Amino acid sequence: MDEDDGILSSLPDAPLTTDAVDALDTSDSVREATVVMVRGGGGRAGPDEDHTDDVLLATDGRIRYLSRVPEDGWSVEYSQSYGEAEYDTAFEEVLAVAQETAERKYQSQTEFEL
Repeated sequence: MDEDDGILSSLPDAPLTTDAVDALDTSDSVREATVVMVRGGGGRAGPDEDHTDDVLLATDGRIRYLSRVPEDGWSVEYSQSYGEAEYDTAFEEVLAVAQETAERKYQSQTEFEL
């Protein structure tokens, strides 16, 4: 099992609440965990509190954009390795990709909800 598989298998097959992402952020093996797009409580498959299907997870040497599709579960949509001096630049790059992708995903999921 590679590191990505270990990370993905540790996540529930459900959206993460903002509190759950905050808990990841304090984990010893995680350098930084950040919500990409917050969704309000309720909705089709979401919990009754703010939650997300899109998270940035930085560990030693790699930043991953994790995204969840309700029927398919969590996957690594994009990742980038970094050296210590490159962390901020790499994080901003992965965040930009994640924000654009999450926005497109959200628009496609809500397109017919009007």
